[in-house]
Amino acid sequence: MTGERRVYFNEFNLLMGQTTYLPLVSGLLQAYAETRPALQDGFAFMPYHFHIDRPGRIVERHDRPFLAAFSLSLWNEQLNLAVARTVKARFPACTIVMGGAQVPHDPRAFFAAHPFLDIAVRGEGEEAFADILERLDAGHDVEGLAGIAWRTPMGEVRVSQEERPFNRDLDVYPSPYLGGHYESLMAAHPEMTFQAIIETNRGCPFHCTFCYWGKGGLSRKYRYTSLERTFAEIEWMGAHRIRYLFNADSNFGMNKRDLDIAKKIVAVKTRTGFPEAFRSCYGKNTNDKILEIGTLLHAHGIEKGITISYQSLDPQVQTNIKRDNIKLAVAERLQHAFNEAGVPVYTELILGLPGETAESWQHGIDTVLASGLKNQLYLYICQVLPNTDLADPAEQARFGIQTRRIVANPVHGSVRDPEWVDEYEDILVATASMPLSDWRRMLVFSWLVMLLHSLKFGFFLQAWLFARLGVPYRALAAWLAEGRAKPHQAPRLAKLVAGLEAKVDSLLAGGGRGTAMAGFGDLYWEEEEAAFLELSIDLESVFAELEGEIADLLAARGLTCDPAELSQVLLYQRLRLPAPTAPAKREWDFTLNLPEWFERFFDADRPALAARPQRLILDPLDYAGDRVRFAREALLWSRKSARLLVPARWENR
Repeated sequence: MTGERRVYFNEFNLLMGQTTYLPLVSGLLQAYAETRPALQDGFAFMPYHFHIDRPGRIVERHDRPFLAAFSLSLWNEQLNLAVARTVKARFPACTIVMGGAQVPHDPRAFFAAHPFLDIAVRGEGEEAFADILERLDAGHDVEGLAGIAWRTPMGEVRVSQEERPFNRDLDVYPSPYLGGHYESLMAAHPEMTFQAIIETNRGCPFHCTFCYWGKGGLSRKYRYTSLERTFAEIEWMGAHRIRYLFNADSNFGMNKRDLDIAKKIVAVKTRTGFPEAFRSCYGKNTNDKILEIGTLLHAHGIEKGITISYQSLDPQVQTNIKRDNIKLAVAERLQHAFNEAGVPVYTELILGLPGETAESWQHGIDTVLASGLKNQLYLYICQVLPNTDLADPAEQARFGIQTRRIVANPVHGSVRDPEWVDEYEDILVATASMPLSDWRRMLVFSWLVMLLHSLKFGFFLQAWLFARLGVPYRALAAWLAEGRAKPHQAPRLAKLVAGLEAKVDSLLAGGGRGTAMAGFGDLYWEEEEAAFLELSIDLESVFAELEGEIADLLAARGLTCDPAELSQVLLYQRLRLPAPTAPAKREWDFTLNLPEWFERFFDADRPALAARPQRLILDPLDYAGDRVRFAREALLWSRKSARLLVPARWENR
């Protein structure tokens, strides 16, 4: 009987050149289905379809399917629908099953829009999928199965309201890594570099209104895999030379055992060299365990930086988005502790959340930067995801939420093949407290903040303005965002701002996030990253323009400074930025102790800025004009670390 009923899994992960993820969802579904005795002989599970491709190529790999399963995410929803539509047209008897975060939990309109869909799974899929196979294998319908919706033979759509009982033990779902479900795939694709996802628990205690975990995705109660299984999976990653390991836990570091997991990752990397990097979503309401975990992983070069998620610093916004049980003071203490430990930190804010105003947004940014954030600040456009509170019409009416549907370009993924299917995402562009005109200004402002602070283009300059003249951190970004840079005086900066404004207009017209930069590789870049790459071509000219803009900014504020001091600050800032071509001169003399002052800027005993001559010695990487390598190594690989700046040391003269 084996081979008569062919099951195809479609889980289209993003491509980053020749790099992609192993299909975890497909592996979990198959591994659990194979534990059911009734399914062990009746089905042939076909090779996984595991990355984005042209629809025609994927459809051609479906040969007489009995069932085709599709995992819908934001980056592959339309591709899934296109493939499923054609598979159903070619094989009308094939059962089409869909699950994933993009499938609405009330899917009646979804079924109406997609008449080729037979069954939709709500939430977790392992047990529901196995139950569906058992029913179909026995020749029965799926009437009454928990957690699904289905189309009857008469065309009626029915939705089961029954939920599955809570089971704390995740080991009931076998590991596809340990079960050997990926060996044949990896052997068949030696040209690919595979990344992997590990899941040590499911659950999230928070109900953030913008997050799928908060409402539709997970229970508030935690469920765990055993440490034995988790440790064995980490060993598998090392043995199979997995370079990048992503952790799918919602709050890594909040559970006592997470430190043991981190120690295991370090031990396996020390012994095998893999995984080279580990990324996770860290807990929101703890500090000691996360500090110990982050320090350990950073010391072994595994974690670029630790995430501290504020999302907003406004108390009313925190209440509106159901994050008021997450203590901002904990995040601030954690940020300072990581700074003292020398561990890179990056924090996140989301633009336009309900209750946020233009002024509170700028104030929040100032607060984070003035508190001593040495590394990254990510300012995100708010995505409105299916099955979240922000997507609820009642919630949108309550806060005056307006959205736009835009093309979902895979930022840091490969530029789309013209024959690929366009994907879409919904973004928040206005609320009652932040009208569209304010959102537009704040988005340009936010991109400039990240260029200047996060990508370090004005990091030292802003610190000097704040410490010496009391100029807020946000001031320079706001000055440029307001169009103060005149084309005749600062043509490059004026062109940059005009380009960012045009990008906002493109978004509002439905264009996608991200920008492809000719000469810097076949990837989509974030807007602030594209600006960094463009300006890096001619730093000398850009900083000459910037000197004039600083003078105008100070004059507008009624402030004065020593022009010679400003010139030395700008020189130091420029020298610490990487460029596609390394400078011929590696040593520079300063009449002020600026090198020491900037190095110890965040120290409690920072020295006074004084006329004490010092020499700065640079040790830049020479990219020999190779812009693709420069973009990849100096920006893409270094953004979430402390490696964005040119290494330097100083000595007294």
